[in-house]
Amino acid sequence: MTTTPTLDPEFASAIRDELVAIGTKKSRLQRHQRRTRALGIGIAAVAVAAATTGAAVATNYGGLTTVTPAGTPVTVTHTGTATIGLGPAVTGANSVIVDLSCVSGTGKVSVPLTPGVMQNINTGKVIAPTGPETTEFNCGSLTRGVRVTDGYLAPGSTSITITVDPDTTWKATAQYGTATTSDWGINANGQTYGAVNKKNGMPDLEPVQATNGAVGYAFTKEMLPPHQDGDSVNVYESDGTTVIGQFVFGDN
Repeated sequence: MTTTPTLDPEFASAIRDELVAIGTKKSRLQRHQRRTRALGIGIAAVAVAAATTGAAVATNYGGLTTVTPAGTPVTVTHTGTATIGLGPAVTGANSVIVDLSCVSGTGKVSVPLTPGVMQNINTGKVIAPTGPETTEFNCGSLTRGVRVTDGYLAPGSTSITITVDPDTTWKATAQYGTATTSDWGINANGQTYGAVNKKNGMPDLEPVQATNGAVGYAFTKEMLPPHQDGDSVNVYESDGTTVIGQFVFGDN
């Protein structure tokens, strides 16, 4: 599955997806993140994964977002663009969970996503999100279903619109979701550590897995380009001082 968030051009090259397979050196998604980061500016982006995507390296750090289903699931089958009604509004719901699969056709499918904050990594300035992002994929190359946990629920809305090419038939189960994000940790030096997320942006230290298998943290600024395959950065304990390994950039 290919995800293509649609953002302000100033930030589009800094797409981040920390919520799936974060820090996994062998993850295709993590390699994609490293290639699409832009020096100085980053964004906490989409939480979209194929139904069989593996979990994160570790789950004991802050900044992770949990989406709890709410309301009653609604299953529909449509050809082309359609709006899915989610039923009566649910108090506290702030996202839409969508499990989508292609029935026939090879056209493009676009799902609106909750926008993430935009952040200047050098200044720490966070810019409030505006308008939904999108994730897109082609049914011709999708072999398994797709789960979107942060579908865009517009303020006051009780539906979500899936944009699909006219000759493509798709099936989806959708329901309200309530997304909550845990706090980052703060070490003795006042540095934040944990997962990049859509609510707050990027911490000072983000979780990664070192080549020796140790799971720790790397400075977010050091994970940004420019870098070459084979370049490395230190992996630390959460204190940002104790080195426990090295993270090596590369596609292997």
